[in-house]
This record gives sequence, structure tokens and C-alpha cells, in this order.
Amino acid sequence: MSLLEVTDLSVVYEPRGAEPTYAVKNASFSLERGEFVGLVGESGSGKSTLGFAVTRLAKAPARISEGTILFDGRDIASMEEEELRKQRQGGFAMVLQSGMNALNPVRSIRKHFGDIFAAHGHVPKSKRLARAYDLVEKVELPRTVLDRFPGELSGGMRQRVSIALALSLEPQLMVFDEPTTALDVLVQHAVMGTIRELQKSENFTALLISHDLGIVLESTTRVMVMSEGVIVEDGTSQQILHEPQHEYTQMLLGHYADPRAEVVEVPGLVVRGSTISSTGLGSTLDAVSPETGELVTGAPSAPARRRPGRPEAGAIVVDDVTKVYPRPRRGSDPVTAVDHVSFTLDQGQSMALVGASGSGKSTLAKLITGVERPTSGTIHFGETRVDTLRGKGLRGLRQEVQMVFQDPYSALNPLHTVEYALMRPVLNYTGLRGAEARTRVLELLDTVGLTPVEQFAAKLPHQLSGGQRQRVVIARALACDPQVIIADEPVSMLDVSLRAGVLALLDGLRVTFGVSMLYITHDLLSARLVTDQIMVLNQGRVVESGQTAQVLRFPTDPYTMELLEAIPQPHRAGAGR
Repeated sequence: MSLLEVTDLSVVYEPRGAEPTYAVKNASFSLERGEFVGLVGESGSGKSTLGFAVTRLAKAPARISEGTILFDGRDIASMEEEELRKQRQGGFAMVLQSGMNALNPVRSIRKHFGDIFAAHGHVPKSKRLARAYDLVEKVELPRTVLDRFPGELSGGMRQRVSIALALSLEPQLMVFDEPTTALDVLVQHAVMGTIRELQKSENFTALLISHDLGIVLESTTRVMVMSEGVIVEDGTSQQILHEPQHEYTQMLLGHYADPRAEVVEVPGLVVRGSTISSTGLGSTLDAVSPETGELVTGAPSAPARRRPGRPEAGAIVVDDVTKVYPRPRRGSDPVTAVDHVSFTLDQGQSMALVGASGSGKSTLAKLITGVERPTSGTIHFGETRVDTLRGKGLRGLRQEVQMVFQDPYSALNPLHTVEYALMRPVLNYTGLRGAEARTRVLELLDTVGLTPVEQFAAKLPHQLSGGQRQRVVIARALACDPQVIIADEPVSMLDVSLRAGVLALLDGLRVTFGVSMLYITHDLLSARLVTDQIMVLNQGRVVESGQTAQVLRFPTDPYTMELLEAIPQPHRAGAGR
């Protein structure tokens, strides 16, 4: 008998005043004891809803409309709450997507464990501290973490705490819902390593839910693929990798590529690295024309436009910049976030700034935009010294240097239309008014490919997909006609099918308008796709820099090699067991 047997399961969302939506449609599958299975699909595919349903965590307006969920021979689909609570002890548990949101920010980690032990009563009071010590050590955390609060922990540490809390129930089945989302590649690699080791040592059944097919193939022995609420394919990792049957699975596989390859291809984008030589010649970005389907070879950067009354386009020059933050708490040392960094971002150039979380990438972006000031060193934009600007000077700088933020969901005000979001910078920086200002807003929407423009101008953010929201954020950055765009992880929260379009848009802006771009990311593949130069940051220091294809194909620093090695490798399919 299988540990979990799901038959014809459907889940419907029934919000008040709206039409019901079926998120899961007639799903049937089984999980064997000790099996490690992946469930992969893009946002809106129904995979998380299915995970919540099989652990009976789905709440209104979600409802299991039909089907059975047999766990260890018992149907839990209609089980009462009190009986279900008893079933969870030694039965099943779920690790949620966001470690920060899954933990109570005002309670210490020790109290989180205490709450679980008290609720289920399966650990005597005299043994609870020892059990908590054992659990945090299993997920490779120090015992001192018990006295910390969630806000004092890194994203990876919070996710490990969530895993330890789930393990405290001694489950036979653990469901991991996007456990590595928003984690950098090194932390992601470490967390997945911990999950794989625990699955082997504790011998629980694992269901890994993810939009990242590379992670799933590398970690699991079997993969289910979900699209629009339906499981469209179910096979071994090797079968999914080498003989995918469904076109949706083929599409997901097509968006994975190795940034170390000589030729890197994803649908809609081709990067050719065959021109690498000792002289530092780089790869070129080619785009597939949506009209003709033909390959359009990347062109040299266009000269920047003349802007009446505004400074000539200039380079960003960072010279020996250091940023030290004061001691975060009494008894601790000051934190050096950026350590003697120097580089030049030339007009029309695209440069990647890569590194793990805490490497200093975002701090550098704050220094360049004048949000913070360096402890030492200088930053120039053309003839303007950025680190001494105040008031009107900073306002002028921000007309020339704009940010594209990481999270398109929080970057837009949910109460304002797209037109309002774009109109504000147009009014503030361009001097246009009335009909001219609205025409400029519609031109911006057309530039980022949101057509018909009148329809998109009237939409609210919740009516847009993630990719569409990010295009609005990019349009807003373009509204004041900047010379430099700093893109901070602009595709990290987007599905793979949406990333290529946003990346092609960003590179097209550089080619068409001569805009310089500093591209901040921990995704080495996207860095390879859209940048000419790359800098690798580790603990605030530049450890390697050069032409992007050269550095990624032939790294010389151990840290760069570690970043590359941590990238999920689908060809290692099934290696997790």
C-alpha cells in the first residue's frame, strides 16, 4: 500500500462575489514510502494548491470539491480538524515557501519549538530543550539559533528553521513548497543538500514543489509536471529529462541552459560565446524576431540621445569605495559591506554584478544612486560627484540613474492604475502636461510591449501577470529618460517562460537607446544572456571581473567556480537518491 494515494482530486476557489475557479482538476497520483518526488510547474499551475490540499492546509475560499486523499490507508479529505491534528503527529508536515512569513517575528525560535511540542504533547517537558537542540543541529544550525528571532536570521537560516520545525512532528511525509525561492544560488544549493541528506537519513517521503525544473531534476527520482491545474506528465527524472512527452514539459526544459557553454540558447534569446579569445572579445546577444521568427544579431550600442538642458551621457566611475556600517548590536563588530571596490560602467555598456546574498551588491546600488554615502572613496557620474550630492542635486541624479526593483508585486501601489504609476515620473521629470503627458505614458507602454496600450493603462497591478508587472516597473524607470538603469534581480521572481522576454527587453533598451545597465543578480545564466562585462563580489570585495563569457566559461577565482558549481544541473537527474 502506498503512503499517499490521491484519486480524482479537484480543488476550487470560491471567492465571494466572483466566479469559482478550479485550481486543481481531477489529480490522481501516489507516493511510495521513502520516495522523493518533484512537482513542477509555473505560477498559477495549481502545484502549491495541490500541496496544501494533500496536507489539508487549504483554507477558504479554497475547497476540496471532489476526490479522495488516502494517507496510510485513511481518507483525510473529509477528516475532522481534531482528528486531523492527531494525524499530523507522525503523519505529514509542510515547509512553506517563505521562511520569514512562516515564522512569528515576535517570538524566539525556542518558543516556536515550544509551541509545537505543547500543541501535540509528544515530547515531555523535561526533554523539549534537548529535542530542539537535536533538531537544529540536524539542519546544520548552531544551538544558539534558539535564542534568536526570525528577523535576526538570514533567508537560508530561516528556511532551515522551518525544516527543523516540520521535522519535530516526526512525519512520514514532508511537502516542501518552493523551499529555495528568493535564495541565492549558494544558499539554495546548501538548503537542497540538507533536504536530500535528511530525506535519506530520516527516510521520510518527500514531495518537492518548485517552478525550477533544474532543482527538481537534480534532487528527485520522479517528477510530476503540472499545468493549468492538470498533471500533464509523470515519469522518472531520467525520462522527463531525455524523453519529455508533453509540450509544456518540453518548454520548461527548453528554458534551462548552462552559462558555461560556448553557445547558450533559450527560446527567444541566443548568446554566442564562440568569439572568445585572449583579447577579451565577448559574446553577442541575438534575439528572435516575434514578427519573422528569424534571428536578429546583436548590434553595437546606439549613441545616447541628446537631452536639451541635461548633462551629456557619461560613465559611472566607482573609485576605491568602502562602506562600513556601525555595529548592529552591542558587543559586535562593524560590518564592512563594500570593501575597496573600483570599476567603470561606460556609456551603453551592460555590466553584471554577481555574488551571494550579503556580498555587497545591493549596497553598491544604494551608493551609486545616492541613497547612501560611502565611508571612503568616490563615485562619479560623468563630471558629477555622486557621493557629495544633496537636495536638487540628488533629484537631478535620479532623473539620469533609475532603478528596476526585484519584486514586481511590491514595487507597484495596488490601489493605483498603470497609467497613474507611469504618469507620476512623467509629470515630475519631463515637464509634460495634459494630453502630451498621457501620450508619453502610452508610448512607454508600447516601448515595453504592453499592447493594446489603452487597455493596459487602465489596469490595476493585480490584473497583471508577474511578467507584465515587471514591464510596467521597467517602463516607470524609463519615464524620465535615464542614461543608466540599475536592475536589481529583475527576473528572480518570474517564471522561466517570462524571463526571456524581460531580458530581451532590457538588452533592447541598451541597443536602441544607448542606456547603460548595471545588472545585479545571483543568476549567472541571465548575466550571461544580457551583459558584456561581469564583476564577482564576495564579502564586499571584487574577486574576479572581465568579459562575461570569458569569466563564466573560464573562471579563475575559487568563489566564482563555487557559484558555477552550485547551479542546478539537470543532467544529474536522479542524483538526489
